[in-house]
Amino acid sequence: MKLPSMVKGWFNPTISPEILIMRYIATSKDKYFTLLVKQFNQPIYHYLLSQSDKETAEDIIQSMWLKVMNIKASHPAHSNVKSWLFTIARNTLIDELRRQNRWQTQSLDEQGAATDIQLLSQTNNNSLEQQFEYIDRLALFNRAITLLPFYQREAFIFQQEGFSLEQIAELTGESFETIKSRLRYARTYIKNLLEDKS
Repeated sequence: MKLPSMVKGWFNPTISPEILIMRYIATSKDKYFTLLVKQFNQPIYHYLLSQSDKETAEDIIQSMWLKVMNIKASHPAHSNVKSWLFTIARNTLIDELRRQNRWQTQSLDEQGAATDIQLLSQTNNNSLEQQFEYIDRLALFNRAITLLPFYQREAFIFQQEGFSLEQIAELTGESFETIKSRLRYARTYIKNLLEDKS
């Protein structure tokens, strides 16, 4: 007999990530770790890929899950496992980019960000215009995101992952106002580029 979807949900309730991590720490059973990976691997990998290249993203996500796998029973409980996992991924990524001498900080002021983006657009202007004739709006949107400075792109990606401004500020160790500024610059640039090319 086939069960209605609502009834099936009663037999297979979704376990919150906070419960999963507590059960994994308490029992070291792989099933809890596997469920955690299944829930968060794709969005974390997407974030890492947006901030680096495929090879680096794959290395970082493996390192991140190894760190999570090796947490001890004495490890403090986390009220927001998603933020905790993204924080581990972010810190591991920044450490790796520094190790590779690929870490660059960008100016946060509006003038500095606008100048960086304008220079990128001018440098690639001819080839971008030719490419934009053949690609759809989604590809243009993705291209706009890649042109953003690291911190603005990061804040934008985190917001797309469902983090609130307060959570992004906590995750990145920045002030609420700084995160608001980064998101404002990111959205303004993306909007301007999309309007310019439409």
